[in-house]
Amino acid sequence: MRELVDLDELYPLIKEVIESGGEFRFYPRGTSMEPLLHQGDDSVVLAAPDSISAGDVLFYKRENGMFVLHRLIEIRRGTYTMCGDNQKELEHGIKPSQVIAKMVGYYKGETYHSVNEADYLEYAKKKISRFPYHQRNPKILAVLVKIKKLLKKS
Repeated sequence: MRELVDLDELYPLIKEVIESGGEFRFYPRGTSMEPLLHQGDDSVVLAAPDSISAGDVLFYKRENGMFVLHRLIEIRRGTYTMCGDNQKELEHGIKPSQVIAKMVGYYKGETYHSVNEADYLEYAKKKISRFPYHQRNPKILAVLVKIKKLLKKS
């Protein structure tokens, strides 16, 4: 049986393993990364990122202290735009210093999959392409929202 452990308690161990060049496997909670990852059934393998690019799944800590496992949608002006695969709202402004690790693989049940497999790479590409450029750019999105409101008034 899998025991629920608070990530705040695990964080020192995760950090130590990652910083020493190791990999850390854990079972994420929540539904934000469905359909790729299902809570309680699937687990992720984390490692120190050798490089980071759009499509990668990153494990990071928000400013409010919450740990998150989401997909990198875009890098803009030195910050990351993130989103769960099962979400529509983008999270802008994640700093590289907030990133703890990168998902290098995952287990569907007990079957291991690398993030370098062709099926996974196609899946990741689809997930980031669902956000058009104007959605990824908060300034353009803000202007478009204002224009939409003005058009509704007229």
